[in-house]
Amino acid sequence: MRRRELVLAAFDRRPEWQVTVQNTDCDGAIIIDNDLFYWGEYEGIDWERVHAGQQHACCYCFRKGLIRKAHLCHNTKKWAAKHPNGWLAKSVPEAFIFELDDIDYIEEALCDVPEVRDMPDGSARWIAKPSITNQATGICIFDRVSHLVTALHANEDLREWVLQRYIERPLLVGKRKFHLRAYVLCVGSLKAYVYSQVLALFAGQPYDTELQDLGNLDAHLTNTCRLGEGEVEEEQAVRLLSELPLMLQGEGMSAEDAEHRIQQVSIDMQAIIGECIDAVSGELTFFTLPNCFELFGFDLMVDDSWRVWLLEANAEPDLQQTGDRLKPVVEGLVEGIMHLVVDPLAHSQGHLASEPAAESGCRVKTDGFWVQVLDKEQGRHLGGSGMAFQ
Repeated sequence: MRRRELVLAAFDRRPEWQVTVQNTDCDGAIIIDNDLFYWGEYEGIDWERVHAGQQHACCYCFRKGLIRKAHLCHNTKKWAAKHPNGWLAKSVPEAFIFELDDIDYIEEALCDVPEVRDMPDGSARWIAKPSITNQATGICIFDRVSHLVTALHANEDLREWVLQRYIERPLLVGKRKFHLRAYVLCVGSLKAYVYSQVLALFAGQPYDTELQDLGNLDAHLTNTCRLGEGEVEEEQAVRLLSELPLMLQGEGMSAEDAEHRIQQVSIDMQAIIGECIDAVSGELTFFTLPNCFELFGFDLMVDDSWRVWLLEANAEPDLQQTGDRLKPVVEGLVEGIMHLVVDPLAHSQGHLASEPAAESGCRVKTDGFWVQVLDKEQGRHLGGSGMAFQ
């Protein structure tokens, strides 16, 4: 189910709102109460109205400090230097920003990253990620500079990269690597929440623990966009973090130990995300507004020593990657956003927020809930009426 359909269904359970669909294509924006509220694509937001306090919107105007890999690399490094005992100092893999203005000057550009340039062949593994692409486009895992150079030539239109030390010993379940996708909601200026139902997204092929074939991306990358190329069906590749204890028990771990381990992963993950939002919120490249909110998808990984690592954050996460089996997860997620954002706005506008359609049997059933991981006052105000989320 597409995001717009989920949002429309949530508003159907709230008859106090007048809902208009801006256009008929599948990603058309949803306009609420004569332009008071906009829920749609970033490109369609009227920022003059938002900054004047005349409209609430589903995105922040400036958020590349979080969602662009190079900006996040810079901001987390800056924070870690000031907070050496914090979570980010120990939970972000070593990484460097690599800028390539001209494909003919790769050797000169590599002078800025001597840690990579000078490594002996096969002595370390790194992953090169373009700063602004998604769906694993252009990603290269390499253990020698010549392989990086080949990848750069194959993607010569991409100018900004992040070279990140590869997590060579990830936690494996069923011999496969996985990463965690956590949904994170930022509201106003500024509260941040993590949705309790976290996805575990598995690679399509068993992981090569000897790291002999770094080019086999189906074993190394865990993006759902690669499922069609791997050996694993969607139902096996997309799980919930809460399902892992049972899977770990099947591999010989005791039930008590499995539950404790996964619970600690969840606690650590929430702490890392909260500190990450705190870190970027002080930058001009992540500028919050009191009448905006935004849903992000955070990607994290657990290594074989149960250490949680922050990899990246994404804007407008794909809610379809849960698949049909876990559709109630995203339905509950959207309903949770309504409770945190839309229902308080209804009260502020003099509406009586509905108890979502309990009488019609349409109430969303979900085990998910939002966990608050940050609550700070940014002191960023609007230039107009000053409407704000409560």
